[in-house]
Amino acid sequence: MDGSLEPHCFGRMMIRLPWFDNGDRLDVAIAANAAARAGHPVYRALIETPHYERGDYIMDAALEHPLGTLGLAAHHCEAKLATDCQRIMAPRIALLAGACSTYPYYGYYALALLRLGYVFTIVDGKDIASGVLDAHDLLILPGGFSNWTLDLKENTKGADDAVRRFLLRGGKLVGSCGGAYYCSSGRPGWLGLADARPYNTQEYLRTGVGVLTCSIVDERLGLGLPPALEIAYFHGPVWDELGYTTQAIMEFRDYYGHGSLFINNPLSRDIFERDMQGRIAALRTTGRRGHSILFSPHPEMGDLLRKYMALETYIPRYQTIRGDLVMRETLATFRPEESRSFLLILNAIEELMSDPSPFMRPSETKVISCDIAGLATHWQARAASFVPSPNDIGRLEIELLETFKTRFAIAMPHFENHWKTAQPDLQMMASRLVNDMSQSLARRVGQRPAEILLELELACLLMEGWSRLAEVDTFL
Repeated sequence: MDGSLEPHCFGRMMIRLPWFDNGDRLDVAIAANAAARAGHPVYRALIETPHYERGDYIMDAALEHPLGTLGLAAHHCEAKLATDCQRIMAPRIALLAGACSTYPYYGYYALALLRLGYVFTIVDGKDIASGVLDAHDLLILPGGFSNWTLDLKENTKGADDAVRRFLLRGGKLVGSCGGAYYCSSGRPGWLGLADARPYNTQEYLRTGVGVLTCSIVDERLGLGLPPALEIAYFHGPVWDELGYTTQAIMEFRDYYGHGSLFINNPLSRDIFERDMQGRIAALRTTGRRGHSILFSPHPEMGDLLRKYMALETYIPRYQTIRGDLVMRETLATFRPEESRSFLLILNAIEELMSDPSPFMRPSETKVISCDIAGLATHWQARAASFVPSPNDIGRLEIELLETFKTRFAIAMPHFENHWKTAQPDLQMMASRLVNDMSQSLARRVGQRPAEILLELELACLLMEGWSRLAEVDTFL
């Protein structure tokens, strides 16, 4: 929805919540989405003016003090200043987990959504077949698929049909990697939501794992971002020709580096240049079958995957040249909690949810037990059993582990305190995350040091991210 916004148009004063003045921290998005969820009018500026930067939020002036308490700077709007803007909706989000995308695969999207201020319901194929999408506006399909239909992978009957009904009634969808394959055309069981066939269909492992630079060729998707961005890639679809209901919004530009985290199939420069460079990395669908934004790479993996790919590739290469200090500083500058690629997800959700509709929390919020003590036990056991690499990298790995132990010890009591007073939908989300993290840490064996460190840090990030969202939600 575009329109004219004036400070007094709602019978109340308005304030501007800017990105630049707040260091471009994702707390800006958390606050904006929490305010919208609480029923406050929240808008986002879509054009540049002398007083507004594209992407700034405009909201109820009554929130100025709570925002200040949260450490965010906000400013009163200039009198009679008007700008093109979009009303921010608080979508009811369903995040697919289950066999299609077990933890930690869906955990990356959970982190991105938490750091953007979104509340979500974690669902599986049986939930979808039972009609859970009837209470939601947006379905998110992470990576992790090893087949192309929900019913087959989730051992259900009716999940694929339920997704089709959801889209036909106006539900929106965001997918990455396997989720984007599922929405493509060209194979039996695929939704055919996108009028596009990937360059590789069934034999998707022909590409590989790495970090790629992608050009953002759509102005709306690139809001608040540079023209190109490095993003983690794991065998995602590479599209070429598009039908009339599908538009390219991102393209593969440069080969940035290879990786082998969790899947030892590094992407080579030759394959990238032959099969991927210049082809489509993300697209938008707008036809009768439904509206979606689909990513081939993984914006939700952000700096977390880049950090541990670097630990296995870049750090060993340059440690002997520049020493431990510079490599330690390099690792410290990765900021998984502030990943810039998360803004691709924010922009995608805001675009898809631009139709005004009253926000209602899902009709049922079934809070399951939250075994926080069990998570602590399994996390600490996993950390205690950690064996560092038998070379110079091992020193840096041990230093990382010690910082995680400190963070975990701080995060646990904060998490527990917020869980006791949080809204039921936040409690339900936290309970599922805690239980899935605990089970994953208990069963994971045979991982390389970088993979173990990644999962230990992901648990810290999820607890910290959920606690921050619960804190902001309480204030606003």
